[in-house]
Amino acid sequence: MLRLLRIENLVLARDVQLEFGPGLNLITGETGAGKSLIGGAIGLALAGRGEAALVRQGEDRALVEAMFDISSRPDLQHRLSRAGYETPGGELLIRRELAADGRSKVLVNGQSITIAMLKELTAGLLEMHGQNEPHTLLSPETHRALLDRFGGTDHLLNDLRRVHTALRETLGRLNELAERAVQRGARVELLHFRLAEIDAIRPQPGEEEKLRIERDRLRHAEAIAESLRGSLDAVYEGEGAALEKVHAATRRLRAQASHDPQIGELADRLDDVRTALQDVAAEIRDHLDAMNSEPTALIELEERLVALERLRRRFEGAELNQIVAGVEALRRELTGLEGQTGSEAELILQRDRLLIEYRAVSGHLTAARRDAAEKFGKTVSGLLAQLAMNQARLDVAVSPADVDTVAVTASGADGADLVEFLLAANPGEPARPLRKVASGGELSRVMLALDIALEGGLARRTLLFDEIDQGLGGNAADKLGEFLVRVALHHQVICITHLPQVAVRAETHLHVSKKLKAGRTVVVVKPLDDEDDRVEEVARMIGGSYVTETARRHAEAMLRADRSDASESTP
Repeated sequence: MLRLLRIENLVLARDVQLEFGPGLNLITGETGAGKSLIGGAIGLALAGRGEAALVRQGEDRALVEAMFDISSRPDLQHRLSRAGYETPGGELLIRRELAADGRSKVLVNGQSITIAMLKELTAGLLEMHGQNEPHTLLSPETHRALLDRFGGTDHLLNDLRRVHTALRETLGRLNELAERAVQRGARVELLHFRLAEIDAIRPQPGEEEKLRIERDRLRHAEAIAESLRGSLDAVYEGEGAALEKVHAATRRLRAQASHDPQIGELADRLDDVRTALQDVAAEIRDHLDAMNSEPTALIELEERLVALERLRRRFEGAELNQIVAGVEALRRELTGLEGQTGSEAELILQRDRLLIEYRAVSGHLTAARRDAAEKFGKTVSGLLAQLAMNQARLDVAVSPADVDTVAVTASGADGADLVEFLLAANPGEPARPLRKVASGGELSRVMLALDIALEGGLARRTLLFDEIDQGLGGNAADKLGEFLVRVALHHQVICITHLPQVAVRAETHLHVSKKLKAGRTVVVVKPLDDEDDRVEEVARMIGGSYVTETARRHAEAMLRADRSDASESTP
């Protein structure tokens, strides 16, 4: 609810402060007095388009401050709080400044905010209905929600949303399963490749160190062979070899062993040396033979080391011992992955079951909407007839889209129906989309009729009507006043009007006029709290600029009749 509005240096509004109340607030005044300026200032506070031309001539800036009480709108409070704008006590103060150089500044409860964010955060706080104002509640995007409120389809919508949520979760799990299957396939392929590499090379623990030692031996094979041949000659095969000399020494000692027992023992020991030399010589000969039989061993060994090094690089430099030790773990992982079948089949069955349930509930919802659409159209058309749109007809078109396509989308939570309001404003003309055929005044009356048909089903907000009474009079004017009062039971209504039949119904009545101050024209707003002031203003609206006693008596009678009607309608 808009409580306070302050305007400073906005066109002709030098310094204006207004207080609004709950229920029906009416703004009256002569044509050109500046009534629409008040509505424009409210729109400016709520992210309306600002221009440097709106700044009063000779001033540096224009200012509009609007104080709203949103204590009855926890949804708005939550939305603002999430964006970092707290509203203690449910108070929302919007301050909009326009500089003469075209710059603009907006504050919400003292904190800076962009125009775009202000528009987003305050959506649904106030609806402006006039000749050149957008009618957001009449956009096709909101028609379905309005029809559902009228038709009372909450139980079906709740069922559909439950099924839709479960369906989307199931589809999400299926997608996740498919993604995991792709990842699992890639991992299985990698494991097969790595195990094949390992199996092809078959590394052994400690193999690299042994191969490096053997490589060093083979690289020095010629020098080693030369040393072995020289040693063999010295020990066994060469002239004057050690074996031959030991053998000769042993024979000499044996020849004297009969004369000295110790000489015999020495001969036995030399026999042992001879035997050992024979064994060493045999091993040297075997070693030489082996070296002579492995001319390509170094090449093969180098190739083996290269293969092992390549394998280590594939495993990010891990030691061969780690690779060998990890083979069994890789095999277990591969076996586990290849054994995973998942629950895809079960999820597909669940998806199909939920789709069938979604189709069924969606069909019931479509039928309920079509039934409600006919009743809604007749109800609104009947209300429009009372507002001098006697030949107008509102049709509500319900067009089901492809259920299976919509079901899997986020928007499917509200069903598969496209809903749009169509208006046939004149006899013989086909009904066309409301936004394309209705004038500003007609749209305002349709909006009023919608509010009454919905009986307060929309969130509490402020409705601003400008020029809604254009072309109305007589019974239609009386009905307009009655309708505004009915809507004001659920929402705050601010209405700019020229009709006395409407003005007498005000709970808060503001009069706008122009005056000269210091040689310049300014807008003055006066609350008509005094009964005499209200009589005078209603009389002016009845009779024009020259107020007669007859007009005053008529005004008094109208005000008394309104009070009587109000008291009779009060429970």
